[in-house]
Amino acid sequence: MLTARLCSVLIMLLGCICVVNNSSAHVDSDSKIPSGIENKNTHITRFNTVFEKYLEEEFTPRLPGYALAVIIGGDVVFSKVSGVRRLGADSLIDFHTAFRIASVSKTFTPAVISTLTRPAVDFESLVSAYLPTLKLQKTAYLSELTVRHLLSHSTGLMPHAYTNLIQDGVAYRDVVKMLDRVPFVCKPGGCYSYQNVIYNLAGDIVEQVTGLSYSHVVSKNLFVRLGMEDSSLGLQAFLHNTNIAMPHKWNKRLRLWQPIKPKENYYQLAPAAGVNASLNDMTIWLKAQLGLAANVLSVKQLNEIQTPNIKTSRKKAHYMRKSWDGVTNPQYALGWRTFDFKHVNGFVHHGGWVEGARAEIVFNRGLNMGMVFLTNSEPAIASDIVPNFITHYLNTKL
Repeated sequence: MLTARLCSVLIMLLGCICVVNNSSAHVDSDSKIPSGIENKNTHITRFNTVFEKYLEEEFTPRLPGYALAVIIGGDVVFSKVSGVRRLGADSLIDFHTAFRIASVSKTFTPAVISTLTRPAVDFESLVSAYLPTLKLQKTAYLSELTVRHLLSHSTGLMPHAYTNLIQDGVAYRDVVKMLDRVPFVCKPGGCYSYQNVIYNLAGDIVEQVTGLSYSHVVSKNLFVRLGMEDSSLGLQAFLHNTNIAMPHKWNKRLRLWQPIKPKENYYQLAPAAGVNASLNDMTIWLKAQLGLAANVLSVKQLNEIQTPNIKTSRKKAHYMRKSWDGVTNPQYALGWRTFDFKHVNGFVHHGGWVEGARAEIVFNRGLNMGMVFLTNSEPAIASDIVPNFITHYLNTKL
């Protein structure tokens, strides 16, 4: 059986595939394989065959590089790294190459808040109790706005409030001072409206109650405890790492991907978009979300974080491509999207997109399966990988 370490040594330019079947059952040569194990192994074999073909046809020839892992039955049964960290260089992507994960960073925020104990932060507490200087256009709503509203994008404020200013490089602290100019489209808890700046207030709360930087608390309470050794927050940590996947942007005139310098803008919003992580570490994070790291994130904590809070729509959830036709009941939990797909419920997902990088993570605790995908580019087809993964999983399970 190839380990991830051995697989990384064998990487070729066009990619490396590592298929793992971690069944612990021992079967003598003259004994019959138990039917449950036989069925699981048959499903994994079928899935790996069709999913590998899909990746080789749709992704490998088109992207500078990517990294992907699949968990079924609690085990990593398929993993693949492909391409280079930077076009024009010889450095190949491996399992410890750090990528920008953009808005997938949001999934760490409710998790780290749930680990705080002295003092604890209550999701139901008013934001104003932690951030007394915060000003909003409707002062009365300060007595209603809770931490849960921040983390479920249900503050009621106009969607993407001042994301344009962050995009333009305006300092986060200056943007926060202008929040009292942002109109409400509904009262807190009354509707879904996706945010980056407002979501980041959750990190300010962490800093307020702990007296430590958000990055320090996330590193101590999550990265270190889970063994996520390649993970970090912020631009400087990314650039100081010698094993990083540089972002690439498509040049329409030349019709090719070109490496670009990562920008500071969204890195300002560490709780919303500031995490860097490798495939190895995101596989650890995926297992934690499936309940396989109960010493760090208990089932009780996961249930609170992953339970839907507010209804959204296919359009607002970016589930409009044809590959997403099987999706129903899209909602937002705390730092996670949730949906049903082809009459199967319980899927939890988040995507991330900044200039030159995409990330996707999806799982289903009831099915004990999931996938993580990272790339140092921003192709439109990245929007298809989650529904196609689920479709291949469901079709090969029959």
